[in-house]
Amino acid sequence: MTNKQNEVAKKEQRIRELLARMGLDGLCLSRAVNFSWFTAGGNNRVVTGSETGAAALVILGDRKYIVAPKNEIERFLEEQVPDLAFEPWTYEWYESREKAIADLVGSRRIGSDIPMGDWPVLGADLNRLRYSLTEEEIARAREIGAICSRELAATCVNISPGMTEWEIQAELSYRLIKYGIRPAVLLVGTDERAFKHRHPVPTDKKLDKYAVIGLVGEKGGLHLALTRSVYFGRLPDHLRRLYDAALKVEAAFLQASKAGTGSRFIFDRGREAYANAGFPDEWRRHHQGGAIGYAPREYRAGEGDEETIQPDQMLAWNPTVQGTKCEDTVLVKGGGGLEFLTSVPGWWPVEKIMIGHQEVSRPLILER
Repeated sequence: MTNKQNEVAKKEQRIRELLARMGLDGLCLSRAVNFSWFTAGGNNRVVTGSETGAAALVILGDRKYIVAPKNEIERFLEEQVPDLAFEPWTYEWYESREKAIADLVGSRRIGSDIPMGDWPVLGADLNRLRYSLTEEEIARAREIGAICSRELAATCVNISPGMTEWEIQAELSYRLIKYGIRPAVLLVGTDERAFKHRHPVPTDKKLDKYAVIGLVGEKGGLHLALTRSVYFGRLPDHLRRLYDAALKVEAAFLQASKAGTGSRFIFDRGREAYANAGFPDEWRRHHQGGAIGYAPREYRAGEGDEETIQPDQMLAWNPTVQGTKCEDTVLVKGGGGLEFLTSVPGWWPVEKIMIGHQEVSRPLILER
């Protein structure tokens, strides 16, 4: 079996176990995140950013189908699910996909990931199947993380005062897209905008001295997040102190990030760290990151109160303190410890910290 076939087989087993627990005969997957997950990186979208796409997947008994219009089915079979044993089920593009799926399912009772017919919608239970990465997904995540890390660092070196935030966005976007990585989120805040807005969507503001660039890169459905900052000139002491506080909060999040630990527990440790650093209310001004995977955030800190960190799950915390932000994507290893899937080159300034018994390097603000 190929890597993709192995990966899909593992996920098919997870789905069948879920269906057995819920007393269902099958499952329909229409959402783009679930299509990418179950097909080991396939894409059912034509319109970038849409929740659903031009094809759906139906698992029934020991068979699995890809449902798409007749004018699209050949492309999906050849390019998105080749050699994965999906059977085609088609309809005319001007006909109802919901009716086509209903004809396929018949009287059997299935679940769905979107409202459809009178079938139950599966939410959190289905989402949790995505969180623990397979060996094949971990390999892909490492590759995506390495590219995003390298190209963001190179962008920080290539930009210069006078460039607009749009131009900085274009520089990094080009570097990523040529590797097939889509910037699902790309924030650029320069100078006062970095201090004023926690989500600085790029504008025509020109860079003077300081830039914070936040990226979520996506390829094959997998998302990895990281943020880097650059300052032109000598870094002011007050900015250094603010960033140091953000690093202390991030360290608290990372220290608590262990398989079997509840999301609420980790969030509370982060809030305590804000208070200890002298910024007790700063966590209220921006979300703190959380679980990441087939969505830019599978759930955010403070939202997934009932969620428990799974082995081989990815997390990306992003604490901010008054214009400074630190963020990287880590894999919570089943045997203990964290693996950083995003990083900085050897020449980038770092601070060594201890996370449990593990020494890790955390990026500082690059001075140019």
